[in-house]
Amino acid sequence: MTNAMYSGAVEALAREAVERKLAAGIVVRVEQGGIVRHESAYGLALCDGVRHSPMTPNVKFDIASLTKLFTTTAILHLATQGRLSLDSTLCDIESTARIADGRPLVAEAFTGMTVRQLLTHSSGLHYWYPFYAGQTPDVAAAPAGQTAAAVAGDFGDILERVLEQFPRRNEMIYSDLNFMLLGKILEGVSRFPLKPAMRDFVCGHLKLADSGYRPPAGPFAATEFGNRIEKKMVADLGLAFGGWRPDDRPFLGEADDGNCHYYFGGAAGHAGVFSTARDLCALGRLYLDPASHSGYLSPRLAADAIVDHGGGRGLGFQLGELYPEGGCGHTGFTGTYLYLNKARNLAVAVLANRLHVESPQNINEFRKAMAEAVLAAL
Repeated sequence: MTNAMYSGAVEALAREAVERKLAAGIVVRVEQGGIVRHESAYGLALCDGVRHSPMTPNVKFDIASLTKLFTTTAILHLATQGRLSLDSTLCDIESTARIADGRPLVAEAFTGMTVRQLLTHSSGLHYWYPFYAGQTPDVAAAPAGQTAAAVAGDFGDILERVLEQFPRRNEMIYSDLNFMLLGKILEGVSRFPLKPAMRDFVCGHLKLADSGYRPPAGPFAATEFGNRIEKKMVADLGLAFGGWRPDDRPFLGEADDGNCHYYFGGAAGHAGVFSTARDLCALGRLYLDPASHSGYLSPRLAADAIVDHGGGRGLGFQLGELYPEGGCGHTGFTGTYLYLNKARNLAVAVLANRLHVESPQNINEFRKAMAEAVLAAL
């Protein structure tokens, strides 16, 4: 197996995707058994009419919902240490019990809601809500020295309103709210704010030197020019927000996700981590071969994370059609994708800044085609 076996199909798919403006630029990395089999970069990391920066393999991407795998890893590490049980209810955990205090709908929901249900998206919580928005445009347009969260309101109070407007449903719902709560649990159990907790409990242990919240230095892949898509989502709910970032500059080194950026200040359980293709493959290697980091993650939990618990959901991981040949992984709204195949001991990271184009498109077919091309080359 040589790099050339991958390069033809991978390069053709990547170049075609850039030409079709599925993304401004793309990075692809393939590892098998921890050995790099292929790494390449195509297109542009930044293109704003004035600046043009070529894409390179070391570019840091806003990985959006792929952050959920970092949060999952931190939670499973705490469970491995015996500091947390996946079958604890949210009322059993101090940090989430405080959120429920004095809020009847939250307390009722948390009474039977477990950490495992959050990880498998089986809690029944609504899929999304803009915690930073309100009925008037000035909500969360924070004055100097005041956080957006302080203006928008307390997380528990907003969650109470969400449960009133969108009651829990007895079904699997992929929900950012699940991982916002897991972020709260991570902070409470670790006794650290989320940024240092992620640094110390995940990135430091696994030597992911280019990963973390709000990185101090690039190079970065640019994402949206303003929150074009999220603005419409907020308007569709009949809500308003006066603190949007300008539409005439791309986001560089700051989270695209509105809840993460405006409400949580750049670090949340569901979004906000920046990473590289190298680091994402290294994270994947933990689940392909837990012994590579002996003692960090229980082999039982590592295996449990990447099997289907219903609805195509593992513990934080996704399974199904987008992950061919029985694989698993996760996607990110900004265009990121991690594919793992345990049987092949294979990790594939495909990072694309799909929002850094005039008309963003769904790139799932491209993601799947990349995984299939690599599998075919084996």
